[in-house]
Amino acid sequence: MNKRICFTIADQNNLQYAEKMINSLRKFHSEKELPMVVIGPDKLKEILPKDPMFFYRATPIIAKDLWNQGYDTIIKIDSDSIITSDLSHTWSDEFDVGVVNNSNPREMKRQEVNVWNIHPLSYVNCGYVVMKSERFINHWFNLCNSFHFDFYQYKEQDLLNIMVFYMDFKVAFLDRGNKWNGLISKGYWPQIELRKDKLVLPKNDEWGQEDKEICVLHWAGGNQPDKLNFKIHFKPEVAKWLEKLTK
Repeated sequence: MNKRICFTIADQNNLQYAEKMINSLRKFHSEKELPMVVIGPDKLKEILPKDPMFFYRATPIIAKDLWNQGYDTIIKIDSDSIITSDLSHTWSDEFDVGVVNNSNPREMKRQEVNVWNIHPLSYVNCGYVVMKSERFINHWFNLCNSFHFDFYQYKEQDLLNIMVFYMDFKVAFLDRGNKWNGLISKGYWPQIELRKDKLVLPKNDEWGQEDKEICVLHWAGGNQPDKLNFKIHFKPEVAKWLEKLTK
């Protein structure tokens, strides 16, 4: 029997986003079906004096602890995300790690994210990661606590990409279908439509020739005062739906 759990990390500045993310998650998955662990300000006060770089290698550290507690499917969700659909498609297959894209043709022009010879449109993001392998978690943990860690700008995320593209782990690329699960839709938000309680990005010439269901929205980009003002970024009916999901 599979034991699933998800976690997020939220300092004092991100607690308001984490609360809305959890509210949206609960519209689709109960606490019993998908428990949530929040690494909040009090816990961070204990950790950061001992490990000032914790934020940059936290994902495998927390995942390793949860695996040792008996969980075999561990999902990391960034606190500044909004869940807009059932997520069971992201863990239903057999793999070591499930990952999401970091960018798209529009956003790529604004970013300079690269490691080794991984193309920016292939580079994956740490905002939503599904881990189902002890070997994978331990290897990521070990890399993040080795001398390699200091040589990469985006730390755990760069090391995740190296493991995904250059090692022998079984990887599920969760955005390579008709469902998008994170940062990949950023830049297309004004085009997203609400169709029967689903958020849909209509097909376009830039990214594929099929409609995409948006299952996770990830803001990213640090503390932005307009993050919770959905009306600025989305069509009125979409903004209203997001307000309902996050309450």
